[in-house]
Amino acid sequence: MREFIKEFKKNTSRSFYIFNGILLLIIMWGFYNWGLALIEGPGITGSNDFVPWGLFLVGFVFFVGASAGATLIGLMIHAFSREDYKVLGIRAILIGLLSLLAAVLNLMMDVGQPIRAVLIPWVLHNMTSMLIYTSSTYFIFGGLFLAELFYALKIARGTATQTDEKIAKWLAIIAVPFALGILHAPHGALFAVVKARDYWHTPLLPPHFAVSALVTGTSFMILMAIVTSKIEKKELVSRGALEHMGGLLAFFITLNLFFDFYDIFVLKYSEEPEGIEILNLLTGRFVPFFILNFGGLFLALMVLLNKRGRSIRALTFVSCLSILAILAYRWDLVIGGQILPLLPGFPEIHYYPTIPEIAMEAGIIALFLFLYTLLTKILPMEEGSPKPIEAEIGIIKKWR
Repeated sequence: MREFIKEFKKNTSRSFYIFNGILLLIIMWGFYNWGLALIEGPGITGSNDFVPWGLFLVGFVFFVGASAGATLIGLMIHAFSREDYKVLGIRAILIGLLSLLAAVLNLMMDVGQPIRAVLIPWVLHNMTSMLIYTSSTYFIFGGLFLAELFYALKIARGTATQTDEKIAKWLAIIAVPFALGILHAPHGALFAVVKARDYWHTPLLPPHFAVSALVTGTSFMILMAIVTSKIEKKELVSRGALEHMGGLLAFFITLNLFFDFYDIFVLKYSEEPEGIEILNLLTGRFVPFFILNFGGLFLALMVLLNKRGRSIRALTFVSCLSILAILAYRWDLVIGGQILPLLPGFPEIHYYPTIPEIAMEAGIIALFLFLYTLLTKILPMEEGSPKPIEAEIGIIKKWR
């Protein structure tokens, strides 16, 4: 263990400790406010009787989408034999697993009492609710990620057999249809089955959620590859791989804009009073998010279709813009869909996140980043990486 700590310190810069120290402070700030919420109740957040789903549900659907979209890398490696993607394999698994953790933490904070979230669906369940289905898939998807990580690490250490490699291959391939069709598309159905909300009640939402997940996951992986290369001062993936990922992102953005357009087109063309009202809301009070959603994705697509749109700077810009655009869509969908009064005569409804609510969300994001930076530091990320220390059995392995 001493040798491991000595080697860890030797290969760790001062900026690593400063960055993670800041993250730990944000994590403590967030979980302190969560403790206040557990003691004082949900009144310290901006949610209310009219808008019960607030910032936590926005974060929840965003991180579930990121988790589902990250499975694309494994598919590229094992189904399409993209050898240049291999270096991203374990990193994609970690991002998917940690995104799922962030999504569940958002859900637990929204529920109010964490024990309730833990008991769903094992004890607290309603078999007629969509929640009984979606909550069950989190356990399966988490187990799938852990199994993927186990076999991927065996391959990275050089201890995998041919059977292990086959299992790793099929787990990666199965993860994509499971993530998009079984895990995330039904989250769109959670909204789509609510007949009282005209903005939600559409069969387009399940596939829209799946496509948005691919945009988010691909953007995350491009940004991670570029940032990691900058930090480690080496080329993590080839320019060809980055350009290919940019092409995939352009395709997914095109599909996402298709669904975005028809969401609005149906509201306008149907001329239903509720639809016109939500459209006026999106282009009125919510216009900054509306512009960021449509304009951001359209601008990202135009950049990617440009000759210089696959450069490092362009891909960094496009990835950040796409993530923000999908966040804006999630905000419009979750918050905007609840703002309209269900009955005539109700006053205008507003929702604004409070400082404690923002602190809790910041704590979740900081925890995601902290665990990712730590795990990528101590785990082998690709074949030929140093072997980690198996401290559980007290065996210290030498670095290759």
